[in-house]
Amino acid sequence: MRAAFIHDHNFVYNEEDGNYYDGSGGAFDENLWRRYLQIFDKLDVVGRQVEKLPNRLVVSSCENVTFRLIPSAHGVKNLLRNRKSIITQLQRVIESVDFCIIRLPSTLGTWAAEVCRVTHKKYVVEVVGDAFEAYWYHGSLLGKLIAPFQMFKMKSVVNKAPYAIYVTKGALQKKYPCEGQSVSISNVFLSEVIEEGQVRDFYSKTRSHFVIGMIGTFHARYKGHHELIKALRYIIDQGAKNVEVNLVGSGDSSWVVELSKKYGVEANIKFLGVLPSGGKGVFPFLDNLDLYVHPSLTEGLPRVVIEAMSRGRICVASDAGGTAELLNQDEIHKAGDWKKLAKDVLNIYNLESEDRVRLALKNLHISRSYVEEFLQNKRVKYLSSIINKSNGSAE
Repeated sequence: MRAAFIHDHNFVYNEEDGNYYDGSGGAFDENLWRRYLQIFDKLDVVGRQVEKLPNRLVVSSCENVTFRLIPSAHGVKNLLRNRKSIITQLQRVIESVDFCIIRLPSTLGTWAAEVCRVTHKKYVVEVVGDAFEAYWYHGSLLGKLIAPFQMFKMKSVVNKAPYAIYVTKGALQKKYPCEGQSVSISNVFLSEVIEEGQVRDFYSKTRSHFVIGMIGTFHARYKGHHELIKALRYIIDQGAKNVEVNLVGSGDSSWVVELSKKYGVEANIKFLGVLPSGGKGVFPFLDNLDLYVHPSLTEGLPRVVIEAMSRGRICVASDAGGTAELLNQDEIHKAGDWKKLAKDVLNIYNLESEDRVRLALKNLHISRSYVEEFLQNKRVKYLSSIINKSNGSAE
């Protein structure tokens, strides 16, 4: 059986090695495709084809995965100008597969869902974020103008979908309800959690620097880099010593560099670029942090926060998406509220080691319910039930 995965994600083709690369973020790698290949024999990935970006990218190519990318689908103007051509390309893909996995919010996904409904192709929508927030915090006036329309359109698409997978337990379900059959399954990839003893040892040691980490692509202006830098300035002005911020992400970070200079905190920030997933990069990075911050203005359920929790790290984050399902209210700030973010960080900075251990272990325990084996079993069961039904909703 052949399936299509459709989403507005950026991919880059490298002619030198013949591989496709994740063009933004690094989460669209072999691990993601293997989830679906456990159910389907072949997978066609539909996304946006973009030019090679300035820093090192994560390989997305995988056996039994074919990339059928659309070069004219990047940016609102291109999407509108090439709408007819893009829909024709989507129709060709959808006609050639047995099933569609449509990730939202995305314009390609919205149009693909309409094609599936008209052609009676079986499909499921994966609701991973809020369309309104994604456009409103895009950083442009055009984004703010079309945000309400995109929210309305996504509400309609999700509401009419026969099947839906939400990454949150309730937040996105409330904003984008589905009349069909739905299930909650996070899209985090978490193979294991660390031992409690490792957490106790880490937070019991005296360290020369208080290290704060953040992971977020520099392509988007809504990941919270601006808020973090303003918060860092405030923290330093309040007397915090030896505070170091480590930033991980793909894309051109020059605008963040300029921000750090503007606020006079460039000496406190390190740019680490893109790191490999799991134990080859991201986990060692998280293991060196005293605190992980996630001040994003828009989210579904933040995958990297769960990853940080699984490494026994203390976290503070914005209230975007379903983040409040993970953390206590005193570790949450309203999206955009950099001063509350700064005060939350200072609270952690001033804690005794025993209290840091308590918070870290709380996060570790919560993360255990997001281990991949459990989530994948749930995902396979749900998708298999859809495939095996000729009509109606999955049970």
